[in-house]
Amino acid sequence: MGAGHPVPPAQEGAEAPHGAVAVQAPEPITSERFPRRARLTRGSDLTGCWAAGRRRRTAHLDLAWRPNLAGHTRTGTIVPRYQSSAVARNRLRRRLREILRRDVLPRLPQQPPIDLVVRPKRAAYAASFAVLRAELTDAVSALT
Repeated sequence: MGAGHPVPPAQEGAEAPHGAVAVQAPEPITSERFPRRARLTRGSDLTGCWAAGRRRRTAHLDLAWRPNLAGHTRTGTIVPRYQSSAVARNRLRRRLREILRRDVLPRLPQQPPIDLVVRPKRAAYAASFAVLRAELTDAVSALT
């Protein structure tokens, strides 16, 4: 084979691909994204909001919020270990992120913009998705 014809990858033996071929889409498969501008990404922003912000407690969650100068509302989560496995922490983190993205951010007023930090309590690890969603949406609607 010449330079114009690349050599195909091996399909057998040690050089064979390990799994199915990954699907590569030229654009995101869904339009539902959690944009970076809507997230609190710096640790200093998270701790600053947690230390200086106003607080609200529910049965499974602690919330802290404060006004920001970014011009738009941002959210963040802090998921403590509580002797739970990484799998449980990541599952809880994904659940909270999904609730924030789908249910909370569209309902938060954009003026005045706030930073919102959500920190689950130990009981949140055992709570169902529906319970967490109801509790978080109710708490956020009460603070606005």
